[in-house]
Amino acid sequence: MIGQRIKEIRNNNNLTQEELADGIISRTYLSLIEKGSVHPSTNVLIKLSERLNCSVNDFMQEVSHFRYNDVEILREIAYYEQKVNQGDYTSLHYFIEKEYESVDQIPAPDSGRIHLLYAKYFKHSGDKRKLKFHVDRALELLSTVSINNSYIDAIILKVEILTNEQKYEESLDLLEDTLYIILKFSDLDLCVIRIMYEIAECYQKCGQYFTSSRFVGRIRKHSKILYVDYRRDELLLIEGKNLAMLEKFSELDTLTAESQDNLAKLLNCYAKYGNGSIKLAEEAFKSLDFDPELLKEDEVFLSIHNELKERMSFI
Repeated sequence: MIGQRIKEIRNNNNLTQEELADGIISRTYLSLIEKGSVHPSTNVLIKLSERLNCSVNDFMQEVSHFRYNDVEILREIAYYEQKVNQGDYTSLHYFIEKEYESVDQIPAPDSGRIHLLYAKYFKHSGDKRKLKFHVDRALELLSTVSINNSYIDAIILKVEILTNEQKYEESLDLLEDTLYIILKFSDLDLCVIRIMYEIAECYQKCGQYFTSSRFVGRIRKHSKILYVDYRRDELLLIEGKNLAMLEKFSELDTLTAESQDNLAKLLNCYAKYGNGSIKLAEEAFKSLDFDPELLKEDEVFLSIHNELKERMSFI
């Protein structure tokens, strides 16, 4: 009860655990107090009460059953979503410390968005265990309403986890089920393109280049109808790798001829070599300026680079 009261008063004072604990106890120890795992000494209670501008007796009162300000929470969620979308994770731990996910009054979809924020934070920090937990929780809560961008974000994170574990079949089942549900309501939606992009990438990772290429074509068709250019550079590379593996060198040459991206230039070298323009391929290959070590995470690019390097050494 004391721990719950301390947490309640701390939240009412808009203090983080770090701010309240600073110079008194560790943040971890304060967290244990608030969870009721340990009982603080009288000396600690006095110091905490002084910082919270209350009396020790206030800690003994029953926890009030107040409702969190729903509008304020939604504003916070939207604020931190924007931060994360901009690649700024520096202050997100303050949001996490408020433990909004434990508040019963928050509707399931909004709680799902909270777990999704946590998942993105733990992906950024490299905590795979917490990432998995919060992604699954986000999907569970966000599935209670119609599919939206937050749900798609959670699906994409889940697929990333699965593909890193080389669970391609499970990834594709999840993606194609999601695509089917979306298409039941509308086939002209950015969510369709986002899911098809993940499907194209997943098929490519498991070596099904023809199927991946078909989905790239569908993405381009939908993008044209919606007047969007979703992940243009990344899509070019996916399509380029498909064409390379399918040995469609003329199409690959046309696709990559104007790109200034180094990986696209590597694909163009491969296209020229495949078309028999050996001298042009050699000149283009020698002009490439990037670290081959960066290719180690992509088997297709690595194999193309190694093949060209081996072939060029005999010229």
